[in-house]
Amino acid sequence: MDKMKIFEKLAFVARNEQPPFFDVSDDVLLRIDSLGQPKYTFLPFDFFAAVSAVAASVVAFLSIHAWQSIVNPLVQLFTPLQEVPLW
Repeated sequence: MDKMKIFEKLAFVARNEQPPFFDVSDDVLLRIDSLGQPKYTFLPFDFFAAVSAVAASVVAFLSIHAWQSIVNPLVQLFTPLQEVPLW
């Protein structure tokens, strides 16, 4: 019975003891914020879009210039005949 009294006494002391107070919520929130969302940048995409826009502008300029300077083959075929009267 002596052992039972010791356990009751330990249980009584354990029930009346206050747990230590410490706050870890700030550390947990900081760790969650740092691991939660990686930081993405769109700098490579912006660079690629700018280079593509410049290339498209150059190709458009050259193609319009080439389209205006293309001579119709049928016009070249009938050019010598414009000076010859048909009637």
